[in-house]
Parts: sequence; structure tokens; C-alpha cells
Amino acid sequence: MKKSYERKGRQLLWSLFALVALEILISATVLNSFNGYALPSKANTVIITLPYKGQQVSISKNLIISGISSSNKTNNCEVSVIINNIKPYQKTNATGHNGYYNDYSTWVYHLGFPYPPLKLGENKITAKITCAGSNHARFNTVNITGVQ
Repeated sequence: MKKSYERKGRQLLWSLFALVALEILISATVLNSFNGYALPSKANTVIITLPYKGQQVSISKNLIISGISSSNKTNNCEVSVIINNIKPYQKTNATGHNGYYNDYSTWVYHLGFPYPPLKLGENKITAKITCAGSNHARFNTVNITGVQ
């Protein structure tokens, strides 16, 4: 009887081990694709991840805009944003992996003073990536709705 329990216990432990290994593999895959957003293979790419397309956001609160890009600590790229085509583009904060100040693989921008606030209704947010040594900028745009 004891051997039967030991065998079932071992089988259960191996099953549990296999599930944990699978979870680790899935988690690593998702993290390597930037939280579920897979970047296209283009040399310079930028994607706005928040707010998402069509999202309703309060115009009375400061908005946090974030995203991902093909930038890293060595390719000398920058990401900037513009809201409703009001220039100039605003430089975002690099929040890339390992905390490098110039790693824009992930980035964030806090919309607030002195930039004009969102308006009621449709608002257009555009992110732009530019890299040293390249005269090609890439863009990504989302439209959101400003509400009270």
C-alpha cells in the first residue's frame, strides 16, 4: 500500500513540475514579446500600448501614455509623442529593461502642464520613434475619447 502512495505521489509531483515548467515557458514568451505585443520586424518600430484604441478617458485627470518600441540601450533611438497635432513633440521617459536611461524599449509620458489637456470627444495620440543615423521616423497613432 505504501509503495502505491509513493508512486502516486511521484506522479503527482512530476505532473506539478511539468505544469510549473510550462507556466515559466509561457511567461518568458509573453515577457519577450513585450507583454503580449509582438513587434514587427521593421528596423524602427513604436507602438502605443496605453491608452488603447477607442478608450474613453477622463479629461479632468492627467493621462499616462505608455508603449513599446524596437529601441534598446545601444541603438540611440528616442520616442516622442504628440496629442491632437499640437507641436512640438514631447520627449517620453525611457523605462526600458534593466533601467537604462536611453532604453526606449518601453517608455512612458505623463500628460500634464504645460501641454494642453485632452478635449471632450475624439483625441489623437501619435508616438514617433527616431534613431541616430536614420532619417526615417516611424509613427503609431491611437484615437481615444475624452469624457467628463
